[in-house]
Amino acid sequence: NVFYHEADADTATPLSPPWMENPYVKVDTVAAEHLSRPSPGSGGPPQGRINRKTLRLGPLSRAGFYLA
Repeated sequence: NVFYHEADADTATPLSPPWMENPYVKVDTVAAEHLSRPSPGSGGPPQGRINRKTLRLGPLSRAGFYLA
């Protein structure tokens, strides 16, 4: 699941904003369609297909946001 929480400043602490679903807004659920494996031997980038999904947030009314 992907959530966002709007904020006017970068003031996150372990207690604020609360690290739970509320006050975050759920954007979408993202599931892997393809599994990738590391390159053999060197630990390089994964080989195979890449999972991508475009998500839209908003409307946003504050200076920034946190993703969870």
